[in-house]
Amino acid sequence: MIHGYVAPGFELVADAFERGQSDDPGAAQLCVYQNGNVVVDLWTGADPETQLPIDGDSLFVLWSTTKGMIAIIVAMLIQRGQLDPEAAVSSVWPEFGVKGKEHTTFAHLLSHAAGLPFFPSGAGIESRHLPNWELCTEVLAAAEPLWVPGTASWYHPFTFGYLNGEAVRRVTGTSVSELFAELVAKPLGVDFWIGGLPTHREGDVTHRSAWNSAPPVEPAELWSSHGVDMSDPVVRELLEEVQSIPDMVEFLNSAEGHQMEFGGAGGIASARSVAKIYAATIGEVDSIRLLSPGTLDLVTRPRTVGLGPVPQLAAVPNQQLAEFGLGFWLGSQFETGRFATGGTFGHPGAGGNFAFAHPASGMAVAYTCTSMSNPSPPDPRRVWAEALADLAGA
Repeated sequence: MIHGYVAPGFELVADAFERGQSDDPGAAQLCVYQNGNVVVDLWTGADPETQLPIDGDSLFVLWSTTKGMIAIIVAMLIQRGQLDPEAAVSSVWPEFGVKGKEHTTFAHLLSHAAGLPFFPSGAGIESRHLPNWELCTEVLAAAEPLWVPGTASWYHPFTFGYLNGEAVRRVTGTSVSELFAELVAKPLGVDFWIGGLPTHREGDVTHRSAWNSAPPVEPAELWSSHGVDMSDPVVRELLEEVQSIPDMVEFLNSAEGHQMEFGGAGGIASARSVAKIYAATIGEVDSIRLLSPGTLDLVTRPRTVGLGPVPQLAAVPNQQLAEFGLGFWLGSQFETGRFATGGTFGHPGAGGNFAFAHPASGMAVAYTCTSMSNPSPPDPRRVWAEALADLAGA
């Protein structure tokens, strides 16, 4: 059974949300704003660990949907004239400018083109080390990139938060989590934390289930089938780290994981909060607009067009997840390609989270879930996107 509110004309979205969640053993929320007003605010299910029913205020770990919030903070700094995306990171973070990273720009960090998609395997960074900000940023500052920055784009799942977070801290003297609270969460009155979740709110955070399905083909099998040299040092480095990602589910279910600043994947919020923030990037919400049209145009301009994946994997199809702007995933996040046009920008999260704005229709959308799954496309939970896209003309 679903709960919540739908505005007249959006009933088919509610029907699709209910159908999509009918076989999901976990919980989910869906919130949509249009032109600054809530038109869909729905939830269903229960926490898979505690079996307690959720509501519209329940908090979810957002995984990479968090990256969109980092992009918003950077965009606001650009808008204020505090950060130049084309400037070298080493101009504010001197320790970073070594081993071929001297000319790495803020734009490279934001568009996954920095050549540091993972911590170097030799550094021994594990989930238990992630709360140690100083250690993690020191390791990245000293690391040699896997490719010349700016010449390829390969998704930086976890290092994204440390790289951009430390760069922002060097520019402003303030952590991303503090800036986000000051510039975004408090003005909009939303429950959203990128680290530092209050202890008394720990019980409000839902648990993600363990990965309940594996990719159809393991990376090593896929890569070797396309003639990739599996002895290449870059390939070995990537393979070792790609296979470690599912281990993060348990850590991000823990109180320690909720307390740490983890801008790549650790944001905690409800769908209501995420949708409201995106709505405030494309228009006014409660008399607040976060980004001007000019700033929005700059940060959603494609930055990875023409950049292939890691050169060693050039022969492997579908290795580039998306086009990126300055931190934003551009275009459709869905297998069917809906919302591919109309200026769509945002960021999905592992296991099924989605968040984006669609300027052409004035819509801002957020979906959160507890089921950490990657079913073979099309994911039946996502049928709500089809109904919503029909209304948006997308």
